[in-house]
Amino acid sequence: MATPSVFDATDIDRDSAVQVESVRTVLLSAVYPPGEELTWVGGVIRSWDAALVEVTLSDGTTGLGEVGAGIMAARAVPGIVEELSRYLVGVPLAHPVRVGDHLRDHTAFWSRGGLTSGAIGALETACVDAVAKRLGVPAHALLGGTVREKIEVYASGGLGTTFEHIKDWAHQQVAAGLRTVKFRAMRDPATTIALLDFVVPSLPARTRFVLDAVQGCASTPWAIRDCVLVGEAVAAHGGRWYEEPCRAENVAGYVTVRAALPVAISGVESHGTFEQFRELITAGGVDIAQPDVTFVGGFRAFHAVADLAAAHGVDCVPHVWGSGVTLMANLHASLSHANVRLFEYCTLPNPLRDALLVSPPDLRDGMLATPTAPGLGVRLTPQLEDAFPFQPGAGHVIR
Repeated sequence: MATPSVFDATDIDRDSAVQVESVRTVLLSAVYPPGEELTWVGGVIRSWDAALVEVTLSDGTTGLGEVGAGIMAARAVPGIVEELSRYLVGVPLAHPVRVGDHLRDHTAFWSRGGLTSGAIGALETACVDAVAKRLGVPAHALLGGTVREKIEVYASGGLGTTFEHIKDWAHQQVAAGLRTVKFRAMRDPATTIALLDFVVPSLPARTRFVLDAVQGCASTPWAIRDCVLVGEAVAAHGGRWYEEPCRAENVAGYVTVRAALPVAISGVESHGTFEQFRELITAGGVDIAQPDVTFVGGFRAFHAVADLAAAHGVDCVPHVWGSGVTLMANLHASLSHANVRLFEYCTLPNPLRDALLVSPPDLRDGMLATPTAPGLGVRLTPQLEDAFPFQPGAGHVIR
């Protein structure tokens, strides 16, 4: 993996060494009351789940990370984390952002990508959180510092089974001061085009929109000709970009769709390795890369993707869809890289996200300010664990 230079020298002149004493996985659920579940064409989300990883350093400091795919597969996480911890507990490392590479190097036989990469990223994130708290500095200080004081966010949500529901959601986001809204496609291309025709003309002037085709993880993805047909409608309506029109592994499909359309193409949020992004970017498959710290393997891997994207003239806009730990990890990563100028902000109700934050995000006029709390700016208490006990089988689904 390419090594981003930002991690080779930081402004921290105090001890950034890390040695993990113990690791535990914490599964949590924020269960929606009956009638308040999140319903969309992909299924019903009855709870927002989180697979958190807590590390305790040798000096007793604790830190948190999150496995992003835990929103769908939380019960698969504890065993993976337990196996990874064998290669981390008691091992002295010079800096917490070395954790991901250390684990990848020592578990390469079985840990390349997928949920395991998310677990590696969670362990690295937790170590960064712990060391930054020990030093009394925000996590971004350990990532080379910030390159901007605030970052533009776009509203991400747009779930629903009716056109009216999605339109109402979009208008609420604009009223809240967000200038770009992203909503999800319907099941088939024709209905999706009808959705665009219904929602987009109703948006206030100067509001931008994104269509997420959700084909990156679709069980039966659209044919390429249909991907292009929907993309033509996105372009005709002036879309800011067209997200994940093809299955995640279909690099040739991305190249074909991008070449056929005058609108920017983005992907792939679920990629778990730098190498997957390298294949997609160097093939010319996207205009916008969408890594997620909690999927791609931690801060170092995230920045490597952003570096590679910059070198190929590709923008980098992170995927952010999880608890407060995912939110803050990606925010620190984004604010510390020059090629990240826009940030996904999920506006769907998520009590677990809010409860884990030390303080509410400073979101004003569509801009999210730099965090100042030590570490990531998250906390896990026994009271919070009692309030959000894990409920298996109710989280995110895709039908």
